[in-house]
Amino acid sequence: MICRPDFRIAIALLLGSISLAGCDETASELSAIDAARAELAQGNWLAAQINLEAALESGVSREDVAALFGEAELQEGDFASARAWLGPGQFSPETQALGFRMLGRLEMSDGNLPAAGRAFDSAYRADPDNAELWVDIGRLRYRGGEQLQAIEAAERALELDPEDAQALRFRGQLARDADGLEAGARLLGRALEKLPQDIDLRVEYAATLGDAGLAKAALQTLRAGDAAAAVTPKGLFVQSVIAARGGNISLARDLLQRSELEQQGVQSAELLSAIIDLEAGNSASATQSLDRLYQRQPDNRRVRDLFAFALSRIGGERELIDRFAEDAIGPSGSTYLRTLVGRAYEAIGEREAAARFLDLAAHGNPALSVLPSRSSPQDPDLSDRRSAVGTRDFVRHAIAGRDNSGGVGRARELARLLPGSADAFSILGDAEFAAGNKPAARTAYERSAAVRRPWPLALRLAGVLQNAGAVKGLLVAYVRDNPMNGEAVAILADAYAAEGDWDRAVTLLDHAMGLGMERVPWVLAARSIGALQQGDSETALAFALAAHELQPMNPLVVSALIEALPEEEVAARSELQAKLRSLIQS
Repeated sequence: MICRPDFRIAIALLLGSISLAGCDETASELSAIDAARAELAQGNWLAAQINLEAALESGVSREDVAALFGEAELQEGDFASARAWLGPGQFSPETQALGFRMLGRLEMSDGNLPAAGRAFDSAYRADPDNAELWVDIGRLRYRGGEQLQAIEAAERALELDPEDAQALRFRGQLARDADGLEAGARLLGRALEKLPQDIDLRVEYAATLGDAGLAKAALQTLRAGDAAAAVTPKGLFVQSVIAARGGNISLARDLLQRSELEQQGVQSAELLSAIIDLEAGNSASATQSLDRLYQRQPDNRRVRDLFAFALSRIGGERELIDRFAEDAIGPSGSTYLRTLVGRAYEAIGEREAAARFLDLAAHGNPALSVLPSRSSPQDPDLSDRRSAVGTRDFVRHAIAGRDNSGGVGRARELARLLPGSADAFSILGDAEFAAGNKPAARTAYERSAAVRRPWPLALRLAGVLQNAGAVKGLLVAYVRDNPMNGEAVAILADAYAAEGDWDRAVTLLDHAMGLGMERVPWVLAARSIGALQQGDSETALAFALAAHELQPMNPLVVSALIEALPEEEVAARSELQAKLRSLIQS
């Protein structure tokens, strides 16, 4: 847009004087176009637009400024005006690389990925060795399901310019998913050093630090400089999460409310609100929130288990059973969900049903847990062979119906069609695993994990490894990269315990309980055994009793209590030994 109100001109001139202060050249010594480029590099789109308008008024052609105007409008978020400048594709030879790159970004923002690809192809022909172009190509590939090729593009960008801020940022985002939070944080931190005024990047870096367990560093990052990042909605949300993790529920609620993200329907904010309500004893409110979230995210096991827990807190045992008994009895049922359903049956007096679920909970989960499909086998979407969601549901139906060959065939076809898709190879791994082909499953899982390594995938990968040493190595790497995952920490502790390294196991078990595993029976039982190994019989008994109260039909729990009982408790030990024999034989 050419005409701007006078007050915007005044603001732009002020912005320009601030951003150029301390430079060797003054604004008057720069050409209007060079000044605009300098302002755009600092994110000062309004000042850039004023300089570009001045260039037009001085007789510079539209082709000379179209690319820069388009970039400024994109920074402003005015996509309609950006298209007016970029859409015709008429740029001077010196600006066509930038112009087509900005056009590609505009097409991506509108969801037109093929058009974005064509624009980036034009930019590549004009300037093939531009690091930021390779970042844009990588983001396009990622959105188009070519995640492995996106990683290659990010690496190419860093080869061209190892200090490019956007390349560091993109590679950090990818590393965070595949290599762990701390690896991602290191790259994001380097990007922030290049762009200290980028508030979104600062918040993203702080959030990654917080998720990595570095709460103090996260808060310092948010409050650095003028502390503007700390008062943005996302910055307030990051602080709310940190406060909730630290047990300061009142502060967490205040920060979340100030962010206004829950009111805007942001699902992560709604989940945090429900967790805060549960911690504060507002179980009815939490139940309503989790019910809405579960309807929108039926495959989210964390939401499912939290919803079931909330129902148990408000006396909703029958609803809990009606909604979750089928999930709990199936392969996707977590130990926690089975325990909740079992206790719900106990609460309504159906002890035989309760025993069935509690027995399942005591014996843990199989290595492969495939969620039930939410679609009908006759759903037409299942026939779309290029659809990851359709193929996923097809494979789930195939596994449930023991049609392993059909599931494998369909999954292999998707992997051939989408050879860079993490989702395609995760689905293929599940299909191969269900068919008993562990080497093929491992290959598929490892290819998927090169893009994203969520905890459920790490568990599947552990399930197809050939020896305990390889499993332990995987767990060590995962916990190093994701130190706030309590379940991963607890399972690694179990691996050390199996080797007889009880000092390390106890340290990890204590850390896991601090991360929310303090009510998991097998963790408490293992901690009891660890205390015995360290000669602390009083602590051993306390943990064993706590575990037994939570899950009295778990053989490991019963064994731990037998070992922890004082010698004089002969009758109690005898009774527990009889109970253990019955559990093992059943």
